[in-house]
Amino acid sequence: MIIGVIFQRVYAPDDSGLLNGFLGLFGIDPVLFMASPGIALYAIIAVLVWQAVGFYVVLFSAGMASVPKDIYEAAVLDGAGRASMFFRVTLPLLWDTLQVAWVYLGIAAFDAFAIVQVLSVDQGGPDGATTVLGMEIYRNAFSYSQFGYASAMGVALFFLTITFAALTLRVSRREAIEL
Repeated sequence: MIIGVIFQRVYAPDDSGLLNGFLGLFGIDPVLFMASPGIALYAIIAVLVWQAVGFYVVLFSAGMASVPKDIYEAAVLDGAGRASMFFRVTLPLLWDTLQVAWVYLGIAAFDAFAIVQVLSVDQGGPDGATTVLGMEIYRNAFSYSQFGYASAMGVALFFLTITFAALTLRVSRREAIEL
């Protein structure tokens, strides 16, 4: 939620917005980031990526730190290059971390409601360009007073998220690598 409020100021449509102020320095007219159907979705995706980068850096840094240095030394002694070490040593040893990252990424994709609610114009952006499932549930409950329908949609979203997580873990399952 706080990230959404911060990026409201970044994407502000006048010169007080960080991006439009920067563009104004070069004589470029202000861009309506959240009011343009072609740009709004990409602007929200940029915010979601910026929000998640820190988490994934820490996740993969922890995974990389858990790989013993002896394995890399042995790979170098066996004549492995950088690409070979990445695909044959690092990636297989980070597979569990990669699985967790995919599951978190899927859950975050289904749960983009807060950022979209704060940033988008008119609950879902121009022409519905930024509408996500959570926004549709919110709209059905509080704009159309269809609480039962919204509740059913929420339960369906829950099961969709659980199914996605289970399928991701099932499809990406590999045998454990012993160190």
